[in-house]
Amino acid sequence: MKCIVIALIFLGTVHFAFSQEINNYSLKGKSIISAGYGIGNIWAYFLKHNSLIKDLSDYKINSVGPVVINYEFLLGKHIGVGTSLSYSVVSGETKRFLIDEEISIFSALARANYHFGHSKKFDPYVGGGLGYIRSVYKNNTSIPGPVPGEFGYAAQVGANYFLSKHFGLYGEVGYVGGSFVQLGLSSKF
Repeated sequence: MKCIVIALIFLGTVHFAFSQEINNYSLKGKSIISAGYGIGNIWAYFLKHNSLIKDLSDYKINSVGPVVINYEFLLGKHIGVGTSLSYSVVSGETKRFLIDEEISIFSALARANYHFGHSKKFDPYVGGGLGYIRSVYKNNTSIPGPVPGEFGYAAQVGANYFLSKHFGLYGEVGYVGGSFVQLGLSSKF
C-alpha cells in the first residue's frame, strides 16, 4: 500500500510540473502495446506460504515471470481500454524429501486506465482490470496442493515514457499480472 501512495504522490507531482504541456497534447485514437516483466512474483509468495511442505529448511523456490503483454486503445483524452496477458511459472523443491512442485499461471484481463495527464514524452495513468486466471499445480507425489481461483483482477498506477515518437518505456506498481511491479517497453501507433 505504501508503494501505491508513494507512486500516486510522485505521479501527481510530475503531473503538476508538466501541466502546461499536458493540456496541449492528446493520445486520443492511439494504441499502446507494452511488453514487460514482473518484479516481486506474487505466486512465489503464494507457493512459499501455502505449500504443504513450506516449513522445511531446505525448501527452495524459483520463479520465472510474470511475463506480460498489454494492449490499450485510447478512447478519449483520458480513458483507455484494452487487455493484459501474463504468464508465470513458480517451482519449489526440497532435496531432503525428494519433493518437487510447480504452479503455472496464465491470466487474461480486460483493463481500463485513466490517463490523468500526458505530454509528448510522459503519460501517467491509474487503472484496473478484471478477467480470468488459469492455474495448474503439479508435484511428484500424490499430495494435492493449493490452486488459486479462476477470477483475476488488477489495480495499477503507471506511466509510459516515450523516448521517440513511437517507442518508450513503461512501469507499473500495484497488483499487476501476478507481480507488485512491472517494467518494460512500450510502443504507440
